[in-house]
Formats: sequence, C-alpha cells, structure tokens
Amino acid sequence: MANSRIRVVLVSHGEQSKGMLNTVQMLLGEQDNIAAYCLYPEQSVTDLTEELEKEIKEYGAENIIFLTELKHGSPFNVVVSLTRNYDLYHITGTNLAMLMTVILERDFDGADCGKVCDAALDAAKDSYVDVRKMLEESDEEEDD
Repeated sequence: MANSRIRVVLVSHGEQSKGMLNTVQMLLGEQDNIAAYCLYPEQSVTDLTEELEKEIKEYGAENIIFLTELKHGSPFNVVVSLTRNYDLYHITGTNLAMLMTVILERDFDGADCGKVCDAALDAAKDSYVDVRKMLEESDEEEDD
C-alpha cells in the first residue's frame, strides 16, 4: 500500500482496537499510517490522553481520523477532551465496515478527512442489517 497521508488512530477499551487492526490487515493487507491504542483497567485516562496527544503533535490534527468504539466511553471521552485544544476528526461506534472504508477511501485522489469520515458513516449505516428480516424478504421475493 502506498504511504497514505491520512493517519487512522483506533482507540478502544481493552484489545478491540488491536483486534480490528489485525482483522483489517488480514483482509486488506499490511497498512501504513495506522495505529491502535488500548485503554486497560490499570491505565489512567491521563496516560491515554498523553499518548494520543503525541499522535496529534507528530502527525497534525488535520491529518488524523480518530475512531472509537463506544459513545461516552472513556476512550471516546479522551478524544473529545482533546477537541478543547485541537480541531479533530472523530467517529465513534466503529465497526469493521467503517474501518475498511476509511482505509480504502483515504488514498483516493482528492480525499480529505472530512470526505473519508462521510464515506465511513455511509458504510457503517449500510452494514447494520436484521438478517432474519432480510432472509424473510428474500423468501417473499422468491415466492413472487
């Protein structure tokens, strides 16, 4: 993969962000310019805040999309707290479809963090399906 200028920073409770990174690399191949941060029970939110602030200072707030897993959870709150000092791109409720879209969209010509975030939200919305209802509708169409 070419060196992407948009950095993706996954932040979660426990190992979820590392697991998502592992899974997306299994599906799309090794990725550059992506990081996963985990908040563990023995770690303070201050520790996580300092780690993420280092990312911002190194890569620039305008070049990073933060992805957190749970609205109002501690990782979410840490990223939100950083918005006091930085203009950040941050999406919460991360799922694999969203992450894959971010990875794929960030390298298109003319891509910027705002456009990539919009595409990620569209992908996530389309990834939620009640499979039972989907199969019932499929069966109904076959009967017609």
